[in-house]
Order: sequence, then C-alpha cells, then structure tokens
Amino acid sequence: MGFDQENLNRDEAVAKRLRRLGTMPVDTSKLESRLRAEIGILPPRRLWLRPMRAIAAGIALLAVMTAIFLSTSGGPVLASPSQMVQMHNELISGKTNIMQVNSIDAANTALSKEWPDSPRIPGVPPEHVMACCMKSVKSKKVACVLLKNDNVPVTMTIANASDMRLPTSPTIHRNGITYHVQSEGPFNMVMTERHGRWVCLIGELPAERLVELAAKLQF
Repeated sequence: MGFDQENLNRDEAVAKRLRRLGTMPVDTSKLESRLRAEIGILPPRRLWLRPMRAIAAGIALLAVMTAIFLSTSGGPVLASPSQMVQMHNELISGKTNIMQVNSIDAANTALSKEWPDSPRIPGVPPEHVMACCMKSVKSKKVACVLLKNDNVPVTMTIANASDMRLPTSPTIHRNGITYHVQSEGPFNMVMTERHGRWVCLIGELPAERLVELAAKLQF
C-alpha cells in the first residue's frame, strides 16, 4: 500500500510540472520561419512586398523607356554651334548635295519636292539667294538656304519651332524679337523663333550684322 501511495505522489508531481510547462509561453517564430524556408513559402509580409516590388520595377522600367524614346524620337533638340558650322562649311564647299536656286520662291519649290511638309522659307532680298538643301539635326529635318551678304556666304537654316530648342546664350533684342547669339571660331550665329519657325543665320559676320539680316526676313 505504501508503494502505491508513493507512485501516486510521484505521478501527481509529474502532472503538476506538465501543467506548469503548458502555461509557459513558447517562441515558435524561428521554427515557423525555418519551416517556411524549407518548403518555399514566403511569410505574409514578404508575400505582400513581392507584388509591390514588381510594380515599382515596372514603373522604373517605363520611366527609362520613356526617357529613351523622348531623347531619340520626340521633343525638341538643340543644335550645337560645331554642328551648325559643319553644315555651313559643307554647303559653301559643295560637299553636300545642293540645289541651285536664285530666289526664295524657287528654294521653297525645290525643298517642298524633297520635304512636302517643310516650313516655308522667309523672304529675303532676291540677290542674296544662291542655293538650298535639306539636312538633319539629331534626326530633325531642317532646310538650308545659302545666301550672300556683303559678298560673305551666310547659311540660313529653317525648321519647325516644335523640333528645335533655342540655346542658353547671350541675347540681342531688336524690335521686340529676341535673338540668341553663339560663336564658333570665326563664325557667328543668331537663332530665333518666329511664326512657328526656328531660324538660324550663320556666317563670318559680326553678330549685329546677322541680327540686322534676320530682322529683314519676311514672314
């Protein structure tokens, strides 16, 4: 009988210890994380972040593609002084295909055959016109007319104002019109926008003289 009582007391003591263990908090987060990693299941927070990261990556890719598209095919471009000088030299040296003309009307007719939507060339004194051609500035079409002013060759380049940007450069104001002035070696050039057209005059003349010529253009 004493033996049975001793076993009963021992069992009761074990039961009490088990009850105490059952009430103790157990941290199973590490075990849960390990099990999820083993079977390839992401925790709820990471499952929520995955689509958000995909959306963010998509937005970033779209922004890059838009920037590339605008830089290569859309939006106005800026003509550098060196590029304008090169076009001028090619025109006066005959290194580019030119069409001999003797008036602005003839230049407009010749250019419209190559570029039906070309902007109209503004009028200048008839004795100035020598030749014309078509060129491109960073994929934007421009029309070039070779003039002669005081026996000095001057290239007038015309484009749609929506295709070209005016430079950040010193300006000259004449009769309410702003002319942007740049230079490259012995060449000066003036650029302006009038009546939806971008106009650039370049030659080995003082900037003031080019502005005077630009002010006489007939739009």
